[in-house]
Amino acid sequence: MYEFLVQVAGYVVPVIEGCGIAIVLWGVVDGLQRLLRRIWLSATNGEVLTEYSEILLAIGEKMVLGLEFFLAGDIIQTIVVPSWESLGILAGIVGIRTVIVYFLEWEMKK
Repeated sequence: MYEFLVQVAGYVVPVIEGCGIAIVLWGVVDGLQRLLRRIWLSATNGEVLTEYSEILLAIGEKMVLGLEFFLAGDIIQTIVVPSWESLGILAGIVGIRTVIVYFLEWEMKK
């Protein structure tokens, strides 16, 4: 049974982490598109429809969501094949996620 779980985790974890990568890339592309549209509009007719804080918020939300997928993959990996390295990676992701969520909430309150 344990070998089966290790084998399943070997297939599931990369898919979950791939979803996290896709979501983070989506945030980068979306943020870049919003920024370029803001620059274009302000250069052509002086209008500013999107504030920088809205762009940062959109990117941050997607980064947090992507980190949730990384966290889920690392939790599965750590449960199935526990090691000090996987625990360290898990702790790092939890720390990064906590800091990002803190600053994202701080930005939203502003």
